[in-house]
Amino acid sequence: MSRVTIGILTYKRMDYLISLIKDLNAVKIKIDLIILNNNENIDVFNDIADIVDSNFINYKYIWNQKNHGVSEGRRIIVENCNTDYLMLLDDDIYVEDINLICREIINSFDSDKFLGAIAFNIIDFNTKKNNRYEIPHKNKKVNLNADFYTYLIIGAGLALRTSAVKDVGNFSNTLGPYGFEEIDVAFRLINAGYKIKYLHDCIIEHKKSPDGRFSNEMVNYYALVNRTILAKKYLRKKYFISCLVIRSLFFIVKTKNIRLLFKAWAEIIKTESHASDKFKQCFYDYCKGVSGFLYY
Repeated sequence: MSRVTIGILTYKRMDYLISLIKDLNAVKIKIDLIILNNNENIDVFNDIADIVDSNFINYKYIWNQKNHGVSEGRRIIVENCNTDYLMLLDDDIYVEDINLICREIINSFDSDKFLGAIAFNIIDFNTKKNNRYEIPHKNKKVNLNADFYTYLIIGAGLALRTSAVKDVGNFSNTLGPYGFEEIDVAFRLINAGYKIKYLHDCIIEHKKSPDGRFSNEMVNYYALVNRTILAKKYLRKKYFISCLVIRSLFFIVKTKNIRLLFKAWAEIIKTESHASDKFKQCFYDYCKGVSGFLYY
């Protein structure tokens, strides 16, 4: 019986996806593999089925002829996951040793029932160095050659305790289609009493496909909207205000698009915030204990 599911969202990047599946074919323990095709028009079932070549892989393909976006797409993967643990990978990832990562995930989750998520060591495929934006901590000088507890996970590669992510409500179906969906889950896991751990031996390499899901302008738009909505819904007012101000400044410096900024503000304003959604003191205590940064 499989203990680990690997879930992959794919969208118009078949060359990268095929390369990743070939990496996964080296697996020597039973795993489930769920691939969700976010391409509205092109069915790639036959292309993928021809590449999956391992008796250890139980393969499931989902295609709803719809682009679900990242958050809703990963929500669907979680709903279809029947194993204890779930590894989520972008389709433009290179995995040198899938067996080592699976062993690390199983051993770490098995040994600590309060471990809710695992952050991976994500290296740039071309430079072979860590990209500062994919270091799962605000302190970009943190020692990445040692394991540590943290408060962030990075969407390109991570692992989740399936029961925990389901308990906290799964990935959001209300966030915009791209950006901070993994931070939303990480924060809700911490608020529910779970921990997040970075494992330095869980190494993956990110190819950073130029065929991204959105333009740079829209990536910046969703970064502003989604991160500020999280602060508004869950965090104390000072964190919401600082996030709104600072991320708005970042946005206008990067895009120079005043009209899109106003649209972002309107999206944030209409999002409701309820007292029952606010995080408990244990969330802030945990983040303080791992030197977390919540202001933006």
